[in-house]
Amino acid sequence: MGPIDEPQPNVDSVSPVSSPSPVEPPAFTESPAQTSAASEPTPTPTVTPERTADPAIAATVTIPADADASGGEWDLLKVKLQGLVNTDQLQSQWSQLKGLLRLLAGLIVLVIVLQIYGGILRAIDAVPLASGLFELAGVIWLANFSVRNLVRSGDRRKVVEDLARSWQRVVGG
Repeated sequence: MGPIDEPQPNVDSVSPVSSPSPVEPPAFTESPAQTSAASEPTPTPTVTPERTADPAIAATVTIPADADASGGEWDLLKVKLQGLVNTDQLQSQWSQLKGLLRLLAGLIVLVIVLQIYGGILRAIDAVPLASGLFELAGVIWLANFSVRNLVRSGDRRKVVEDLARSWQRVVGG
């Protein structure tokens, strides 16, 4: 048996919950064959002491809604958003975030294009002999470009200048 809770003297107004009544065990009826065979007395059930409810748990707290209250979180949010739209802060924030949003959109588009490009390359790689043929075509193109543009020093200088000009167009300078 566990300890029984004692009422606490520092609790002022507590409405105790009615404790459940102890459950009586069902009465056994003996058949005539059992009474003659066993004349032993039946054990009497022991009565457990009645539990008292803990006043801290038994108490219920009810907080009524305030019908006269105005505002609330939704109204505060609406007022802040209306104030933001009505002032020039929205335009200034848009101008500040415009570059960042463009960068983010560019990154998203880049990821999508790279995924599509990777899918195409995987599909080509799944075809037998395709990757080897593309490598052979690349080697042939590189040999042809080298023979035409990299053998003489004047042609090499022109290729380097064209690359430098293209790089300056890309980085802007």
